[in-house]
Amino acid sequence: MDKNWKFSRFGVLMLFLLNHNLLLLCSSLNDEGMALLRFKERVVSDPYGALSSWRNGAGVTDPCSWFGVGCSAGKVVALDLRDLCLEGTMAPEIKNLIHIKSIILRNNSFTGIIPEGIGELEELEVLDLGYNDFRGPLPSGLGYTRSLAILLLDNNGLLGSLSPKIQLLKILSEIQVDANLLSGAAKAPACNKRRTTWYA
Repeated sequence: MDKNWKFSRFGVLMLFLLNHNLLLLCSSLNDEGMALLRFKERVVSDPYGALSSWRNGAGVTDPCSWFGVGCSAGKVVALDLRDLCLEGTMAPEIKNLIHIKSIILRNNSFTGIIPEGIGELEELEVLDLGYNDFRGPLPSGLGYTRSLAILLLDNNGLLGSLSPKIQLLKILSEIQVDANLLSGAAKAPACNKRRTTWYA
């Protein structure tokens, strides 16, 4: 009888562990949340701790409660991280936010290139990357994004010439690009020079 009790106790333990693992699998972070975590991984400085709520914990199935993330019907539709002095590069996984309509990273210290995948976001309406230090060519796909209505790239590094498709977008949408960006006179990001409007 003692032997049977040991077996039943072992069975209960195994059943508990199995159910616990299934619960963790069922409550894992969705693809949009994982894309945002990849974004966070490339942020090397977060002086206000704005992204401290961005983590993959037990029971977290979506990022809708995270700071700066806006959702509709459980889908990420907005990312607003303006005026936070974040430093880093922009993760290419941002292309996985397939329902996003607005990306605002204004007045930070992002560097490097703007990921090509941003041009694949078919529902994107607002892209504000002003006052950073992005450099290199603009994503060619931006000119094909029919939903894009506002494109703000002012006060960045040298971005190179605008493609014909982007020029067409300039006619159809509100676009703001400093002439200096196209002539080679790069500007420093303003985040280190002016007081931000965000408080911890």
